[in-house]
Amino acid sequence: MLTLTTESELAALHTGVVKESIHLEYKASEAIDKKSDAKKLEMARDVSAFANSDGGQIVYGMKEKDHEPDGLDTGLDPREYPEIWFEQVLQQHVTPLLTAVKPRHVPLSNGRVAVVIDIPASKADPHQVDGRYYRRHNFNRLMMEHYEVRDMFRRSTNPDLTIEFFFDKMKKKQDLCYRPDADEHSPIGMTPVISNRSNTPSPYTVAIILIDERLTVFGGNYEKLAVTQLNGYRVIPYRLTFPPNRMPIFKEQPTLMPALGIVVDKNLIYRANDYVIGFEIRAPGCLGDGATFLIVEHGRTLAITSTPAQQG
Repeated sequence: MLTLTTESELAALHTGVVKESIHLEYKASEAIDKKSDAKKLEMARDVSAFANSDGGQIVYGMKEKDHEPDGLDTGLDPREYPEIWFEQVLQQHVTPLLTAVKPRHVPLSNGRVAVVIDIPASKADPHQVDGRYYRRHNFNRLMMEHYEVRDMFRRSTNPDLTIEFFFDKMKKKQDLCYRPDADEHSPIGMTPVISNRSNTPSPYTVAIILIDERLTVFGGNYEKLAVTQLNGYRVIPYRLTFPPNRMPIFKEQPTLMPALGIVVDKNLIYRANDYVIGFEIRAPGCLGDGATFLIVEHGRTLAITSTPAQQG
């Protein structure tokens, strides 16, 4: 999730034109009104939809136009809308309770506040509001289909695996180091971390890392497969199998997968390109996938981000 604790960090969403996404939504302050039951329900539905999907953030106090931030508004009175008020509204309208959701004030220079709600993905039963289940899809909130609700209830009996990517020391950014005798930068080590969001261990797992074919990849521990497509990008799959004689993947113990070496071609360093990376996971009772991006910042830094640098 984005670090949104100061007015300048919120303003940077506007100046950086950070669009709404499956993980981010903007709401004007007028979307909050303690006298309106309809607006309370709307907030509860939005929060539950993020929790029933992959988690995310809602920013109250940011105007929005065509899914882009349109600047901070005047905000809310912190005395009239303390953080606990948001928690109480969610407790009243969302079942089961969203115990990990913590709304917070972000002070504004005018003495008022914006409100950011960080919403982790639900790891157990899905959450409902007014007898219905909702999920996040692109920029929208949708009512969940029966099969989606059924699959979420299975989280308590099946593994629920996902993969997140990091550079050395669990960082999301890494400087590109150039050798004096070479035009290319040294390979950057990228480590996939596989974790289980369910209480049910996964005894046998096949993980496939999908990497943009424009990148040079060193991955001797992986089986290289044929080129395929991911979100419109041509990618090369790298497969790794966790055998039965290895420790199962537990919720309490994320597992480091072997690192992959990444090199961006010198001809692409200063171009405004995004390089997709993704994963597919197959395990008993679990079929999961996901995608994120690698971007090159100013030709000197490689970054892992949930959104592409070039907004369309």
